[in-house]
Amino acid sequence: MNFDSKIKLGLALLVNQTVLQAATPTKSDSQRPNIVFIEVDDLNYEYLSCFGSKLVKTPNVDNFAQNGVRFTNAFAQGMMSGPSRNSLITGMYAHNMGFYQNGDMKSLPDGVWTFPKALQRAGYYSSWVGKCHIRPFMATRDKTEAMRTQMGFDFVQQTMGRTVLGGAEYGEEESAAKKAKKNAADTPENIKKAQRKQQIQAADWYMSSLKKTGYEEQFLKEFPNTSTLPEDVYLDGFFSKSAEDFIKGYKSEKPLFMWINYSVPHGPYDVAEEYHKPFSADKMPGFTTTNYVTPPNLIKRTKSFKSEAEAKKEQAGIAASVSFMDRQVGRIIKQLKDKGLYDNTIIVFFSDQGLMAGDHHLIHKSTLFRQITNPALIISYPKGFEKNKTVNSPVELRDLVNTVLEISNANTADKSYHSTSYSLLPLLQAKADKVRDYAFAEIEDYICVSDGKYRYIEGVDAQLLFDDEKDPKNLNNIAAASPEIVKKLSSEIAKWKLNSGKFLPSKSM
Repeated sequence: MNFDSKIKLGLALLVNQTVLQAATPTKSDSQRPNIVFIEVDDLNYEYLSCFGSKLVKTPNVDNFAQNGVRFTNAFAQGMMSGPSRNSLITGMYAHNMGFYQNGDMKSLPDGVWTFPKALQRAGYYSSWVGKCHIRPFMATRDKTEAMRTQMGFDFVQQTMGRTVLGGAEYGEEESAAKKAKKNAADTPENIKKAQRKQQIQAADWYMSSLKKTGYEEQFLKEFPNTSTLPEDVYLDGFFSKSAEDFIKGYKSEKPLFMWINYSVPHGPYDVAEEYHKPFSADKMPGFTTTNYVTPPNLIKRTKSFKSEAEAKKEQAGIAASVSFMDRQVGRIIKQLKDKGLYDNTIIVFFSDQGLMAGDHHLIHKSTLFRQITNPALIISYPKGFEKNKTVNSPVELRDLVNTVLEISNANTADKSYHSTSYSLLPLLQAKADKVRDYAFAEIEDYICVSDGKYRYIEGVDAQLLFDDEKDPKNLNNIAAASPEIVKKLSSEIAKWKLNSGKFLPSKSM
């Protein structure tokens, strides 16, 4: 049964558990590698020095890249956190869920297939630590329990991001100050929102910790301004400490799958002052300008800066948060080494998607330019994969699904569940130059395809073509001058539409 048929039969997402029996590994558990995902939030790849940044030094990520494989043309499938993360965990495209914006989907169906459940069936112990945009089916209001029973994690420590915990409604990017001003009136609606916020905070893992340690008032008072919380109390430092403690105490004989989810460098850029000091706004690059008029619908959810000074301030904040993020990556790698797990651990670093940060005069995400679609994917396993290698051929984040299933020696039914996810092992082991010809990303009404050199965006009012090698900021639309390339890539989009599963309207789930 192919993937599209599964969708047509049941929202296509339920798995016959009698078919997916536990795998019988050919390798012993001690031989199979551990797998650690380090996922960050809203990282523009241009802010990593191993991807060419001149603004920020990221020595820990750079060292990690020196020991691994860097993918220059990886594609995220969702252009916001919720769509991207739920796409990855299920292996589905955004259109299979009708999930394009953070508020589009209430929950995944009960019994949905996820790759962590497949890893459990293969004999892995699975853990989740950090920010959680996953939308499990919740029989109760306990999301932590739903992550265990629905998504496939044995151990879960999850929380919202800082924007939600500090006062913003789910999926919004407003600061607490703006939200407070808007909600000044004691209307029934605002009273209900305040009660909802209190309920979220009372049940939240991180907020409960702040309350116990006496830091809750300080966090809420300072947000969204520069934090003076100790590093291990600040949200992302708290994630690192929790992950370190878990790794330090890990005693199971099973191989480990761990998914660590950071909230940085997502705004507000409230990391400690020491991380802001090296980055002066007047030294930031500011705007770039296109030679074409961008179709309004393509950027309808992306914001424009009011001034270049505002853009430079934002860029300095991003740089500070990326610097802090780099330190956290270093902490995780050090703890794996201290525990003696590093040599037998595959580490995968990536972002859910990127961020426009002044290019095209834009800020935010949910569009299809390179700054958004590139998740800065790096994979390292020094004893088994290539070192200091760059892969330029196109890949998708969804390809991580079949990659980890092959690594884990998962059963045949799980490994064949998504025929449009390709294992990256041939690239990681230098046995092939590519595993797919094209990578795809999407938002409502627009689809982007890349062959590794050309990026083509097609939609209701757009035909945009960019040479990503010569024009990585996508400033020059060459569609009119390259009709044959447009025709070829447009035909690939048409094929993909036929072979990538049913297209569901938003808010279908």
